[in-house]
Amino acid sequence: MAASLLRLHFHDCFVNGCDGSLLLDNSGTIESEKRADTNVDSARGFEVIDDIKSALEDECPQTVSCADILALVARDTTVIVRRRDAREVSLIASNNNIPVASSTFETIVTKFNDQGLGLIDLVALLDSYVSEF
Repeated sequence: MAASLLRLHFHDCFVNGCDGSLLLDNSGTIESEKRADTNVDSARGFEVIDDIKSALEDECPQTVSCADILALVARDTTVIVRRRDAREVSLIASNNNIPVASSTFETIVTKFNDQGLGLIDLVALLDSYVSEF
């Protein structure tokens, strides 16, 4: 599950920053990023985040954002907390910014560079994908 939670954080951060927008469900005004081509068959662990959020709300209501929960449960993640949860999503950015399985190496490197990440970050993330299988 740790690799799945890391993947959720990665997919969330590649679309408009680490704001928890990937966690939002469809509504009358939102077409969820969960439906993006890159998330449909690979993003999982949403129920873990939901359970943690529910437990935290029972203990300290409106204190810890879903964005922070997602960041903190991702294995070995070190990020600044106190971000605000997203109110907007971008299915288009999800489809455009997250590399797909058929992406060339050059495309993947470019997408990582666009997020301020380098080859070491790419190798670390790919290792977490492979380690899950």
